[in-house]
Amino acid sequence: SSMSKKTIVAFIFSASIIFISAVFSEDATIPRGKNEAAITPEKEEKTVALEKEDLLQKQIEWLQAESAPDVSISTRHQTPIEKAPGIVTVITAGEIKNAGYRNFVEILRSVPGFELLKNGGSGTEVCAMRGIQSSNKVRLMVNGHMVNDPFTGNPFSHFDDFPVDNIKRIEVIRGPGSALYGENAFTAVINIITFDAKDVDGVRVSGGYGSFDTEDESVVFGKTYGGVDVSGMVRYKHSDGFDGAIQSDLVTQMDKGVAPFGLPSASRAPGAVQDWRQEYDMNLKTVYKDFYVEGLYINKNQGLFTSPQYALTDESDWEYNYVFGEFGYKKTFEEKLTVKPRLYYDQFDTKLDTESLPDGVHLPLDTNRDGKIDGVYTYPDGFIGIGNIQEKIAGTEIPVDYELFDGNIATIGFEYRLVNQTNPRFSSNFHPLTLAPLGEIQSQTETYNFQQDATRRILSFYLQDTWDVSDTLSLTMGVRHDGYSDFGTAISPRTGVTWKFMENAALKVLYGSAFRPPSFVEMYTTNQPAILGNTGLDPEVIKTYEIGLHYRFNKHVTSSVNYFYNDITDLIVLRGVPGNSGASLYQNYGDAHVQGVEMETKVDICKNNYVFMNYSFQNPEDNHGDDLPFVTQHKGNFGINAQYWKYVNTNLSTFVSGTRSREISDSRDDLPAYALLNLSVIGKEFFKTLEIQGSVYNLLDKDYSDPAPASIPGDFPRPGRTFWVGLKYQF
Repeated sequence: SSMSKKTIVAFIFSASIIFISAVFSEDATIPRGKNEAAITPEKEEKTVALEKEDLLQKQIEWLQAESAPDVSISTRHQTPIEKAPGIVTVITAGEIKNAGYRNFVEILRSVPGFELLKNGGSGTEVCAMRGIQSSNKVRLMVNGHMVNDPFTGNPFSHFDDFPVDNIKRIEVIRGPGSALYGENAFTAVINIITFDAKDVDGVRVSGGYGSFDTEDESVVFGKTYGGVDVSGMVRYKHSDGFDGAIQSDLVTQMDKGVAPFGLPSASRAPGAVQDWRQEYDMNLKTVYKDFYVEGLYINKNQGLFTSPQYALTDESDWEYNYVFGEFGYKKTFEEKLTVKPRLYYDQFDTKLDTESLPDGVHLPLDTNRDGKIDGVYTYPDGFIGIGNIQEKIAGTEIPVDYELFDGNIATIGFEYRLVNQTNPRFSSNFHPLTLAPLGEIQSQTETYNFQQDATRRILSFYLQDTWDVSDTLSLTMGVRHDGYSDFGTAISPRTGVTWKFMENAALKVLYGSAFRPPSFVEMYTTNQPAILGNTGLDPEVIKTYEIGLHYRFNKHVTSSVNYFYNDITDLIVLRGVPGNSGASLYQNYGDAHVQGVEMETKVDICKNNYVFMNYSFQNPEDNHGDDLPFVTQHKGNFGINAQYWKYVNTNLSTFVSGTRSREISDSRDDLPAYALLNLSVIGKEFFKTLEIQGSVYNLLDKDYSDPAPASIPGDFPRPGRTFWVGLKYQF
């Protein structure tokens, strides 16, 4: 049967890795030469005892590290995760490697409450968190530096493929974080922490090959030179991308409309999506005593899955260039006062070379607006628009921690950000307002530019006090004020109580408010017949109430369960403009309410042998009681990692998603539930520091899709079974 064949393939794959490891491991037992000193039984017994003692000590250290890791994301200073005033998830480099993740956003799928959806227009991954689909409601940081793009507010257009080989750990707050971090910390805050010099102590070279002609090579380095720590990475990735077929698209429907005029079809459907990408990443960090300097550069080109109009095309190329530099200082005086000032600069350069409709497309016209087609525009080279935009950010932040008394730390902070949107340029082979063909690509920058120059100044102050009232009770209170020059102010309070009411149990009661400012796209889009910006927008606001229970059954098993309720107001959506057929305006319209339960358990058997599982239930509704579209009510993860032999590590994980609803106006059935099974096997320590990893994703070749508009009846296809084989070596 099909199932048995898949099981046999998986078994052969695992057995092959084990066999190869066994062959190489024979080199570990080499007969002693005649010139080597003989090992007496007494020496051998003593050596074995020392090895057992060393192994026991390592196991103890590992259990201590795993049992109660410290996190900084919830308070800005190190706090045991059980006391942290937030629902926090930590993902380590070991867990990332064992599971075989090859891009950053795939890691998030394993976190309770997170979902990933493919944006069929741009090709980027859309993050849905706790029932709300929108990547710009998640704040993403790298070593504490925010990397959300002010143009759209979305961090994943640049960072969905961030190299996992340079990730030491990921800390995630599930819930609001604006009281500490300000903008975009709406439904979650994520901090990627990269490797330091002491973590690497040399050079790690890795590379591999996978499905869709994907190649990924990176060099991660770290070393201390005369008191200066230097660390960083260089990486290159290229992939032809998933080539799934779409049977019908928007142009298929347009072709039917112009058929009475005797015009040929222009749709490329049935045809393959364009999901190719190429990326260069460079990161460098230097630390000298109390000073540090860090920089990151990303250059990324990608095709569009379909197009912004959900039509199959093959000539689009979106290019992202992003760079940031940060200089900082951290000093503690008399073990009570700690100051951490920093200066930073970010620049986003985006070029959107977009073929929205394919070569030879015929655009039907209804000039009389009587519901009948009375004309046609034809574009021999397709419907093409090229937009360029640049955002520059300069900022400074000065946070100060002061220990008022034993167990009480007060934090006060100031931050100023200057954000400029500059140099917008637009060219097209159509008139931006009438859509009439121009015959060739012409500059529209002086007449019908697609964006405006804009400046945003943000002045922020925040206060926080964390107080260990007793050995078992902790209280955190804080508030942040953000003043924006282009739309007003936002005030974000938070309160958190953690109570260790039993030796192995802790209760958290939390409240927080957060906001998401309107992006430049939402405020300053102009000269578009279909989409209009709105400079009168207010920020979206969320109020979250949470109760969490954490329990450690013994030194191996920990579990947690938490309930949350989100009250969201002033959601920014596109709505039709009365009297202007076909035009939509960004508006604050409607509210939403989401409540849910998240549960997770981890069983640490011994080092590199563990089981993890989590389940999320979420019930997202708008203010009319209707389900919010595209997100599931039920999702979960289950995985087991086994290192049953020194030379082999095996990881098997499953992601399960329930059904997903559609928009009210869409009469199609809900998207069905699905489950994805992944297998990853690592062979290691058989030859110096060489590691070989083989991974199979969607092992059972499950057919599933992500939601698409009605113009794509079959939804957006997602990859079936894929593979990855990689090598890693430490110098």
